[in-house]
Amino acid sequence: MSILWKKLTYFAFVLPNRPGELARFTTSLRESGVDLMGLWGYAESEELPRISCVPVNADAFRGWLDEHDIEAEEGRTFYLSETNNPGALVESLQGIADVGVNIDTIECVAAGEHYGCFIWSNERDWDELETLLT
Repeated sequence: MSILWKKLTYFAFVLPNRPGELARFTTSLRESGVDLMGLWGYAESEELPRISCVPVNADAFRGWLDEHDIEAEEGRTFYLSETNNPGALVESLQGIADVGVNIDTIECVAAGEHYGCFIWSNERDWDELETLLT
């Protein structure tokens, strides 16, 4: 498999910190036909959990947000996927470093023979990352 890169939109927002909120959120997305590529949630003790997600279709997710009157931060992320083997991520990360782009955040997971990563960088580096990806 060759390396797959995509420029995507992520959304971040808060949900109430109580049992079942994440299940209600994902059930509502399913009922609306909104699919996610990635989902993360973080909360410390009693503070409101910050949810970040990358929808397959950003416009559909924006519609869902409007329908449910939820305000969300919106930004850019880059998705990288390729065959998983020891050191597979090294070349991609080195290529990013070689063009002078600093990675602010990275979330990676492997499943079977492939891995996928969401990569966040400063907005000033987006054009450079896009050039690297093409």
